[in-house]
Amino acid sequence: MHADLEPPGAPSSPPPPVQFVPNAPLGGIVPQTAVPAARSDRRDLVLTAALLVLSVVAGATSLMPWRDFGRRLGAPMVETGWEGADGTMGRGWIAVALAVLVAGAGVLIAADKARFGRVLAVLSGTGLAVLAVAEWGLGEKGLRTGPGIGLWVAFAVGVLVVVAVGALTPGPEPAPPQGGT
Repeated sequence: MHADLEPPGAPSSPPPPVQFVPNAPLGGIVPQTAVPAARSDRRDLVLTAALLVLSVVAGATSLMPWRDFGRRLGAPMVETGWEGADGTMGRGWIAVALAVLVAGAGVLIAADKARFGRVLAVLSGTGLAVLAVAEWGLGEKGLRTGPGIGLWVAFAVGVLVVVAVGALTPGPEPAPPQGGT
């Protein structure tokens, strides 16, 4: 029956063998699977380095003057985060604890726990900024003093931590391609 369809004088050749591939369309072509591009860790590494540097600076604020008393009765008064003007213990340990949390957030980001590390960094940075404002406004029992360099640096470091996390957070992961007909 197959010989009836061929023109006279044409050589008879067997049909090419058909190879079937599982899950391939009828044309026998296997669709190319998209290989997801490897995500760059550059932003995470820069953020980790920035958080570790900022944590050292935040810890150093406890050693800086927290108030600007000016000159009182000819004797300069100095209050650091560790020692109040009257010789009592200051609240610099809070700044050091928050600095340790900022450093811990950097370690978490480096250890692929980026989401938790970023949340911890933002909370710690916000805590540093709030500490500086609260210490200036509520500390020293209503005495009218200006903030010292330590409180300014603590406030700036807190803001920089939050800005660094926001600026160096990678965008959302692209959605995987949807297979369809």
